[in-house]
Amino acid sequence: MKNLLKIPVILLSFIIFFEGAFAQSVPIIDLEAYKRIDQPARKEVSGIVKSQKYENTFWVHGDSGTPDRIYAINSNGEIKSENKDYKGTEVKGAKNKDWEDITSGKDGTLIVADFGNNCYCREDLKLFVIEEPNPADEEVNVIFEYEIKYPERTGLLSLIIEDNHNAEAIFVQDGEIYIITKNEGGNAYLFRLRNPSTREVNILEEVERFNFRGLVTAADISQDESKLVVLTYNRIWLFELEEGKSFFEGKTFGARIRGAKQVESITFDEDNLIIAEENGDLYQVSILELGEID
Repeated sequence: MKNLLKIPVILLSFIIFFEGAFAQSVPIIDLEAYKRIDQPARKEVSGIVKSQKYENTFWVHGDSGTPDRIYAINSNGEIKSENKDYKGTEVKGAKNKDWEDITSGKDGTLIVADFGNNCYCREDLKLFVIEEPNPADEEVNVIFEYEIKYPERTGLLSLIIEDNHNAEAIFVQDGEIYIITKNEGGNAYLFRLRNPSTREVNILEEVERFNFRGLVTAADISQDESKLVVLTYNRIWLFELEEGKSFFEGKTFGARIRGAKQVESITFDEDNLIIAEENGDLYQVSILELGEID
C-alpha cells in the first residue's frame, strides 16, 4: 500500500485556497432539521432517491454494517408501509459491504451503489440493479450485478496512491451511469459506465474533473434530467445541464451549508432538495435559495 497520509495535506491546501472566493459568491444556509426518519430506516443513512413509481415516496439505505435493505419513507421521514413490524425491503443477492448511494435507473429500476472505499483497497466494487419494489414488499431480487473498476491512474497521484478511488455519489443520465468520486487532491473525478456487462469487470471511463472544494458525499439528477445537484459536507452545488456542454460547464448555483454534521444524501423533490444526515435528520432547501456562481 502506498503512502495515503499525503492526501489530506494536499486536499487541505486546495480547500483553504478556494474557500474565500466561494464564500463571497454564494449564500450561507443554516440547515434546520424538520423531521427525523422513522426507525428502522434511519440507521447510518447514506443514500436517498425519490421514487419514479409511487407518490411522495423516497428510498433510503444505510452504509457498511447495516442490513442489506432499502426503506420506503415519505418526505416527512415516515415509513410508507402499514406493516407495524416493517423491516424494510431486503435486496436478495446483494451484500451491503459499503452501500454509499442509490439512484433511479432505466424503466423503473433502482441502482444501489456498493462502492464505498475509504481504504482505497477494495477490488469488489459493485452496482446492484433492482426493479423498484412496492413500499410494502419484504424483498426484491437483484436483476443485474455490475462489477466495476477504475481506469489506471496517471500523473502525480499515481505515485502516491494505489490505482483506486473512493466514491459516494451516483446518478443516471440518458440511460448511462455516472459516478463522482469523493475528492482527491482538490479534484473529484466524474466517471461513466457505458454498456455494462454482467460477465466481466467493467472499466469506468473518465469524463471530467471538478473541484467541489470539499468531500463529495452524494449526487442526484432531476427527473427531467435538466439539473444535477452535488452535495459535500458543507456545500450544495447545482448545475444546469445544457446540450453540447459538459456537466459542469452550464450555469452553476450553490450555497454553503451549516448546522449539520454529516450530510451524506440528497435528492430532488420538485423545486426543493431533500438532504438526509447520517443520523436520519431531514433538511429541505429550495433551489431558489441557491446563488449563482460566476
